[in-house]
Amino acid sequence: MKKQVFHKPEVKQVTFLDSRYYTNDNTNYYPSVTTILDVYPKGFGFEQFLKDVGNNATEIVTRAAEFGSKIHNLTEDLNNGHEIKWADENGVAKFTLQEWQALLKFAEFWRLCTPTLIANEKSFCSELLGYGGTLDRVVIIAGVRWLIDIKTSNYIHTSHELQLAAYAELWNHFNPHEPIEQTGILWLKASTRTQKIDPEKNIFQGNGWQLKTFNRHYTDAFTIFKYTQEIWREENPTYRPANLIYPDSIKL
Repeated sequence: MKKQVFHKPEVKQVTFLDSRYYTNDNTNYYPSVTTILDVYPKGFGFEQFLKDVGNNATEIVTRAAEFGSKIHNLTEDLNNGHEIKWADENGVAKFTLQEWQALLKFAEFWRLCTPTLIANEKSFCSELLGYGGTLDRVVIIAGVRWLIDIKTSNYIHTSHELQLAAYAELWNHFNPHEPIEQTGILWLKASTRTQKIDPEKNIFQGNGWQLKTFNRHYTDAFTIFKYTQEIWREENPTYRPANLIYPDSIKL
């Protein structure tokens, strides 16, 4: 998530907003979708993982988050028309094998599924819904308007489905005449080994990647997200971000 920055030249001040929150006016703050979903159970597998790795859990989770953020930023660059090269001008590699493989999977998805890009890393904040978020991609594939979230995690959790549902409702709130029709996770660590593209059955996959869909419609998943949101509010009745406020100039 990109940190929001607010510059107030009249008071010579720049504010860096806590990335867990969104605002439209730097006065009223709303939690991000992922912040709300922190209270949703991660499941037995995640709890077992924490037990297995012990004190290394924080480091492992941090590395995974950094990997995911880097891939998100690079795929955003690709969709903005930039060319990404393996090495710099001196011939030194800029990426690990795992990072390059993830980018190649994303490129293959884009080549085979031929999506039309509608929105790329688009942020919204809604007072009515009570949260904000950044949507990875809104695209048209085979005439269907998709909301796609890019994931590089080893597993897909129910919380990921709820995240997409919340994002879809956020998009629909601001784009009522262009509602989301289908949601999916572009999973760049899928176990798939065969290539199959069948738009009528919502099957889009290749070697190691999959556009994963869910059995229920996102409006049904959004009901569960709203319950989760109420739990978050119960646990955070007086939430407010800890902004970093600095002067907007430096002179020695």
